[in-house]
Amino acid sequence: MLAYVRLSFFLWLYTSICCVQTTSPAQFMDDISGYRSACKKIGWEPKQDCTAYNVIAFHANLKSNLNNLSQNTTIKFENVQLNKGNGYDPATGMFTAPEDGVYSFTWSFLTNKRGTVYIAAVVDNVDHVHTCINNQQSTYINTSGHLIYELKRGNKVWIRTWYLPATFIHGGYYTYFSGSKINSI
Repeated sequence: MLAYVRLSFFLWLYTSICCVQTTSPAQFMDDISGYRSACKKIGWEPKQDCTAYNVIAFHANLKSNLNNLSQNTTIKFENVQLNKGNGYDPATGMFTAPEDGVYSFTWSFLTNKRGTVYIAAVVDNVDHVHTCINNQQSTYINTSGHLIYELKRGNKVWIRTWYLPATFIHGGYYTYFSGSKINSI
């Protein structure tokens, strides 16, 4: 009997897909409900609904230029443009993971001629990625970095200077820090 139900479902699904029809949004939602109901009847259910739950993402940039930062200075990206999940704190410059998961972080910074900037991506006070510009010779130049890391709830991630003092970091949209949760654990 179960084999018959499955065959009937797949034949119905095939004819629904191969015969293109235009439907209203309401009819489309009714169809989706019908598909889900049929899947449940044959014992097949997706592990997760299509709806995105618990989006965690932030993007922030510097409000103004930074000059002569000593090494191990946390950079505070004050201009927060996005903070879904409220994990990023512009007062401290730190992102705190609201839940367990795999996260992706990116940053970029711009410096001027003869600028030297060494940047570290830090997780709970341990450096994980280094990027730098050392005595660069163009009028302006930028560099960026990327970190993918598995975090537990409460882990902190931030960007700081390291190795040498940073001579100049351009503010505005040139220098930013972003992150998002890309997968649950």
